[in-house]
Amino acid sequence: MAFDRQHFDAMSCPTSVTWTNDIEGMFTQTDVDHMKQVTNGALDLSNYNSVKIYASKIYNEVASGAMPPPGSGEPTWGQDKVNTFGCWIQQGTPQ
Repeated sequence: MAFDRQHFDAMSCPTSVTWTNDIEGMFTQTDVDHMKQVTNGALDLSNYNSVKIYASKIYNEVASGAMPPPGSGEPTWGQDKVNTFGCWIQQGTPQ
């Protein structure tokens, strides 16, 4: 399922969300290493600009439970974490 701008605009986001304070720490080293490998380095989850570029795609994956991948040993994101990431998108992906 792809989420459009209307989806993000409708989210209730009571606080400001930034890359440095909220988003960067959501990705484990396992997440970072895995995505670098499967995307041939195109997606670096430890890099603000890379995550900003792929934010909507990342959101689609975490919201559907497809990321982190099953069997990776990493837990799927809870709704609070998914919402925080969505709020970051809604707010323009501030650093």
